[in-house]
Amino acid sequence: MTNMNTNPLRPSKEEIIWRYIGLDKLIDLLITKTLKFTVVSIASDKNELQWILKSLKDSPEYDKHNEGASFHINWLRNTTYISCWTMKETESRSLWATYLGFDKIGVAIKSTVGNFIDSLNWNNYGFDYRIVDYRNNFNFEEIQSNIIVTNTKNTAYKEESEIRFYVTHKDLINYDKLVINDNPKDKVISFEVDLSHLIQELMISPYCAKWQRDNIIRLVEKYQPNLTNKISESTIYE
Repeated sequence: MTNMNTNPLRPSKEEIIWRYIGLDKLIDLLITKTLKFTVVSIASDKNELQWILKSLKDSPEYDKHNEGASFHINWLRNTTYISCWTMKETESRSLWATYLGFDKIGVAIKSTVGNFIDSLNWNNYGFDYRIVDYRNNFNFEEIQSNIIVTNTKNTAYKEESEIRFYVTHKDLINYDKLVINDNPKDKVISFEVDLSHLIQELMISPYCAKWQRDNIIRLVEKYQPNLTNKISESTIYE
């Protein structure tokens, strides 16, 4: 945990990262060769950024700053787009279930921070990346830092060990047209990606049946045959 009022740290470019994705996202990645950044307001964690306001309800400054803080956090939720990875040396049994859902069919992509950055065509977007800070306490002064707000989560999610890459929508001047009734027009921003450079290892979920595993391999062979030598087996046997 970083000190309050201190920006979450950037990881080294050598840091190993993983992304667990279901079959639908794998198919999209292989066919389109794009990586999607999702707007924060539709993230799977519905309390993304909003938990900060809830943690401040007991603050003596709440009535004074709540309106302005709420506006700013909603603005960030609707204009910030994220790609979330986990910072672990090896695969994680719990994260297969967390990110792949009930059937746990999919893959885990192994990469590094540097490979992620270098493999994307950022299309003139400015980007940042941080190690997410997990804590339950916040103060209103910190809301002035977009970096702190964007990269801080409740301790309930600490097992994710998240590294977050993020961009801000380019068209902020036209915010009223970009976000209508607190609903962003653009749900995702797609970036072309060099999959061979991004992916060091493509690990098939240990919960796949043999026929599911074989079909995933066929998909890779058909759409990205240069990745077939990067397919690996999980170390989990259940």
